[in-house]
Amino acid sequence: MKTMHEWYPRWFERKQKYARTDERFLSEDRFASIGVGIGLPNIVQKSTFSFRNVKDGAERFLGKSKSGEKPYARIYTRLGNPTTEYLEKVLFQLDCQHIIDAALKADERKPTIGSLVFASGMAAIACTTFALVKSGTAILSGNVYGCTDSFFRSLEKFGVTSRFIDMTDLKAVERALEETPHVAMLFLETPDNPTLQISDLEGISRLTEKHGVPLVVDNTFATPFLQQPFRLGADITIQSLTKYVNGHSTSVGGVVIGPWNFVGDHLFPVYKDHGPTPSPFDSWLNAQGVQTLHLRMERVCASALELARRLEKHPKVARVYYPGLPSHPQHAVAKRQMRAFGGMIAFELQGGYEPGVRLMDYFASYTTPMELAVSLGSAVSYIQHPASMTHSGVPEADRRARGITEGLVRWSVGLEGVETLWHAMEEGIAQAYRG
Repeated sequence: MKTMHEWYPRWFERKQKYARTDERFLSEDRFASIGVGIGLPNIVQKSTFSFRNVKDGAERFLGKSKSGEKPYARIYTRLGNPTTEYLEKVLFQLDCQHIIDAALKADERKPTIGSLVFASGMAAIACTTFALVKSGTAILSGNVYGCTDSFFRSLEKFGVTSRFIDMTDLKAVERALEETPHVAMLFLETPDNPTLQISDLEGISRLTEKHGVPLVVDNTFATPFLQQPFRLGADITIQSLTKYVNGHSTSVGGVVIGPWNFVGDHLFPVYKDHGPTPSPFDSWLNAQGVQTLHLRMERVCASALELARRLEKHPKVARVYYPGLPSHPQHAVAKRQMRAFGGMIAFELQGGYEPGVRLMDYFASYTTPMELAVSLGSAVSYIQHPASMTHSGVPEADRRARGITEGLVRWSVGLEGVETLWHAMEEGIAQAYRG
């Protein structure tokens, strides 16, 4: 195996032993118990931590700690904080408890996986990218969030090229890996944003492994409750904690989970020097959100599935994109690798742009049980227009090629309940065609 990353061979060996598994998910009860934990930690609202002596300070800067806690979390909050450390451990377990169990059973003494929490999802993506690429290398990317897309394109001035491909087409992925020299990473979202296309993680991972290319998965839409990418062959996972993990739009955050040597030797130095550090209070808010993540995901998945079915039957709806519908082109893949199908729906109305705008403007009113806003994953439902909002920075030709039409509407289903949301949606669609 040829790879440009010195940490990859060691990780590959442990990946086959501990990470890949035929069992797709952590049980719901165990997921819930890890998320709830033993209650929330204290908010350690400090920038600076004192050392017991000079030797203690020196060892902490070397990453050593006799007391078992993360050493950098007791130096300076830009490097880590006890409240953030708690969140890192919980998120690490939710994604990787099966790796922990397998390593312990094998009496493995060397750490396999590490995690870092960031001030935002984009900070997590940017630092991961900087830790992997260098001038002369390339990124293979799927259809991704607009800021991720524009960030990848901006790296051209540093000599890093980005190639955007259809990650739902395994043959296209294989061709791109064979034709593109010096690929530093393959990055994808599944379900993707905003068309909710599904990539076959296991199939793609078999291809990236042949080339020694890290497979980086943005798992924000699914969360580890619905999809656990390490079990399917992913090398690094990323989430925007702002969305489903927080669940209430009260905080911004991101997390990276990946091979121990990568996180410690390559990602942490970027983190340390760039300073994308969350506040202790933000980490506490996100830890609070983790406690109810499984319950909220169950609710929004059930609601979204029913609402998508109703939308598909509505005479004024031209097309619905939802992985739980048999009409979805990757429905079978979604059934195979997801516990349920998520809380995101995309759709187009008959007539495209104009009625879509009128529908979204209807939900801009505070009297409706939904908000016209660009985030997602909240208790409140959000609706937005990707072409002019979240993906406006993607070149128009690329938007159209990816199915991000002028008439596409993205709906993040919240906790208001099916009948409340459906009544409002019916009224909104009716308003879109009046006058």
